[in-house]
Amino acid sequence: MSSISNPNSSSSTNQTKNKKQKTDLIPQTNKTQFPNWLELLEDIWVLIFSKVLTIEIIENVQKVCMLFRRICKQPVTFRTINMTVPSGRSYVNLPRSLDNMTRYAIDSSAGGLIDIYLEYRPAYSYSDIPLRTLTYISERCKNLKHLRLGYLYTLTDERLIEAVKRLPMLEEIQMIRCPFSYKTVEAIGHACPSLTSFGLNGLCCKVPDNMCNNEYYMSSDKYYICNERALAIAKSMPKLRHVQLIGNSMNNEGLKAILDRCPHLISLDLRSCFHVDLSGDFDRRLANTHLLYPNDSTADYGHESYYIHDPIFRGVLK
Repeated sequence: MSSISNPNSSSSTNQTKNKKQKTDLIPQTNKTQFPNWLELLEDIWVLIFSKVLTIEIIENVQKVCMLFRRICKQPVTFRTINMTVPSGRSYVNLPRSLDNMTRYAIDSSAGGLIDIYLEYRPAYSYSDIPLRTLTYISERCKNLKHLRLGYLYTLTDERLIEAVKRLPMLEEIQMIRCPFSYKTVEAIGHACPSLTSFGLNGLCCKVPDNMCNNEYYMSSDKYYICNERALAIAKSMPKLRHVQLIGNSMNNEGLKAILDRCPHLISLDLRSCFHVDLSGDFDRRLANTHLLYPNDSTADYGHESYYIHDPIFRGVLK
C-alpha cells in the first residue's frame, strides 16, 4: 500500500526553515555569566572582611544583606579589629563614635580578639578615650597577641605599661608616631617577655642631598640623632625576630646594639632611618636578614616618615 503524503508537511518544513533563517539574522547577545557570590563559603567571606576596616564593617558591610549581617554577627569576624578612620570620612561626634564602635567590636569578638589596631589622629581631641579603650581591651581580651597603636598623644606612659602587663599573650607591639619615652619602651620589653615582633615608627630628620657636604648643616643635624629607644629595645627584648623602625632617629650605635642583643632577627625594617650607614661590617651581619633599607619606598606605609629641616630658614620642608 502506498503511503499517503501529508499535504501540510512541506509547508511546516518551509516554516521551520524560514524561522531559522530569521533567527540567524538576529544578532545574538553575548550573555556574560556572573558567579553567584552568595554561594561563596562563609569562611571566604570572613577572610575578605578581615581586610576591611572595622568602621566600614559596622557602618556599611553588615547592612548590605542578610548573609553579610549574619556573618558580621559571628565572633570570628572580629578576631582582627582595625579602628582606622577612612580618609575623607567624617563622623558626628567622632571621638565618642570611635569609642563606642571599638567597644562594640570588642564585645562582638566574644573574647576571641587576636589583633587590634587603634589609631587616634592628632586632628581630633580624644582626651581620655584611648586610656578607657585600652583598659577595656586589657580587661576583656586576654588572648590578644598583636597590639598596634597610632598617634596616642594623650595616653600616659604609666597607663600603657599598666595595660600591657595585663595582656600576657602579647607577641607583637607596634607603635606609630607615639611619644612614649625610652624608659617606657624598656618597661614594655620587661613586661612582655614573649615579644617576638616590635615596631617603633617615628619621624626622622633627613639631610637634603645638596647639604650633605655642608659642615654647618651636618653639625646642626646631629641634634636630631637619638639612640635611647634603640638601646632600650636592645636591653629588654632579646627574643625579637621582627623589628620595624621606620623613621627612627638612631645612628649606627643604636643599630649595633640591636644586632648585638637580638640574635634571632629574621626581618629588619630601616626605611627612613637616614642616620644609619649600612656599609662595612653591617653588610655581613645582615646578610641572612630580610632587610628594608633607609631609602626604600614607604608607599605602602601610609604615614609620614621623615621631614627635612632647614637650619638657615628655620623651616620644615616635607
